[in-house]
Amino acid sequence: MVNIGLLGLGTVGSGVVEILDKRKEKLKGLTGHDIRIKKVLVNDSSKKRKLDPEIELVLDFDEILHDEEISIIVEVTGDVENSYKYISQGLKAGKNIVTANKAVVSKYFEEFSALAKEKDLAFLYEASVAGGIPVLKPLKEQLLLNEVSQVQGILNGTCNYILSRMIDEGKNYHDILKSAQDMGYAEADPTADVDGIDTMRKLRILATLSLQGKINEEDIFMDGISSITSFDIEVIKKMNSTVKLIGEAKSYKDGFTAVVQPTIVPRDNYFANVNLAHNSVAFNGSEVGELKFYGPGAGKLPTGNAVLSDVLDIVTKTYKKNNPLGTAELKNYNHEIKGRYYLRVSDADDNIVRSLRRISEEMPSNKGQVAIITNEIGLMEIKDLLDSLNIEKGRYFLGRILD
Repeated sequence: MVNIGLLGLGTVGSGVVEILDKRKEKLKGLTGHDIRIKKVLVNDSSKKRKLDPEIELVLDFDEILHDEEISIIVEVTGDVENSYKYISQGLKAGKNIVTANKAVVSKYFEEFSALAKEKDLAFLYEASVAGGIPVLKPLKEQLLLNEVSQVQGILNGTCNYILSRMIDEGKNYHDILKSAQDMGYAEADPTADVDGIDTMRKLRILATLSLQGKINEEDIFMDGISSITSFDIEVIKKMNSTVKLIGEAKSYKDGFTAVVQPTIVPRDNYFANVNLAHNSVAFNGSEVGELKFYGPGAGKLPTGNAVLSDVLDIVTKTYKKNNPLGTAELKNYNHEIKGRYYLRVSDADDNIVRSLRRISEEMPSNKGQVAIITNEIGLMEIKDLLDSLNIEKGRYFLGRILD
């Protein structure tokens, strides 16, 4: 018997319960083990839920932590402060850990990975990046034979849903955001998604694994989509392109570049066809070449499936016990990033127009909303120029142009 302590019974937690209930007998036949959820940590044990009566609801984490029959803790709370306690105490108490919490993995990646190795336990987090897409396990496997030089992806379903509908329907950002919130694709407070924070956390995990050196959250240049307008969409469509929020990390010299940024993608590019709430991740290996992964980036059952894939790796002892993080000392070269960019500034006076004209190869509009396509220029040069002109974030939209 393999007993699980489940922390959280929200969207992902309920998906874990549902899949495990459906596949119980099949899993027993395939693994030779009865796999069951013994206890679930909840905030309110009086709330009516459709659960197996043998599953015990608890209000105190210690009831799971000190239960010697529980060997695996599945953490799907979405909380950062408490989940740090749950995971660190769980590992110290000899429990294997599975989590879908990208915020806590990103913040404490090295600490948890080292502690798991020290305790000879599993710390697995497949569901923390790209929801239901199996990408972290294949990445770890390829790192045994490959030097990975680049990883990039559409990593946030909320942003991709909003941008896809803006392109396809021509509606404005705020209307689509409201629709996404009504449909459950976006949170009531969408800041973490639309400002790029969620994508940045996932890129931090992917980049640190891929480049085998510590890349912190603050090492990643981050921009979001909250300032995009219908005007920007019309210009982008006239470029025979679409727009995606893409996170990308590359090896560069003796270090790396790492950015999360709206990206204007030609219609014939692979990422142009990743639409609505889907995600995609691609990485380049020295021997295998480019590998692409595509699928649902969130959702109860896809994410629950990713969580249980980690659980099965623990049950069948097929996960690799070594610490997957490398020890390379990597320098941050974001200040050397160059490219062509689309930049739109609203309410631009003559001084702003003159300044922008100096860096532009094309000016699609200079009436009220000034839009330019830049010459090849440093990303930080553009940001410095915007700062020097006192142009606040809400007044401009910046997207790199992918050739």
